[in-house]
Amino acid sequence: MPLPQRLAPQKPQKQKIARLKTLLELITHEIQHHQRNECDITVQKHISQWNEIAVRTFEFHEFRDYPSWISEQDFICSALLQSTYIDDLKFDELVMIVDFICSAEGSEAEQGHALELLDINFPNANASDLIYWPDEWFNNEEIDDEFSAEEIACYLCLHSGRILANTPEIALRYPLPK
Repeated sequence: MPLPQRLAPQKPQKQKIARLKTLLELITHEIQHHQRNECDITVQKHISQWNEIAVRTFEFHEFRDYPSWISEQDFICSALLQSTYIDDLKFDELVMIVDFICSAEGSEAEQGHALELLDINFPNANASDLIYWPDEWFNNEEIDDEFSAEEIACYLCLHSGRILANTPEIALRYPLPK
């Protein structure tokens, strides 16, 4: 199930993508081929230029480590995808976001955008742990159940204290963790 249209990330501008690609190549080259660290002036300058374009501040370790977990293209796109708080978020849209993540649709950048939407709209609910490691989220090693997108959405609402206007009554299998 795709993200609802109004929640889908905007297509980044081609010139921004091109500039970030150039900067990423420079930063990566300095780190990998010249063994530069976060104190290096050249690396700092390029990261600063990157951060002027990106929607959030990136740190040295992200440039050093990204090749082990995300493609270059998705890393660049993730720097340009803005996630925001949505005042009028509907429960069915929340379920669609959760389903998008659980079914591993889209690129790594789009998955990151969807998780960030949950983190921004349901603060302190720790959505990624609930989705990927529910036993950790519930502090109960015996939980190995798979939860429906609706159940996950309800737990996020209850745990964060943000109850959406059209949230249905769903019998939840486990109490909220303390």
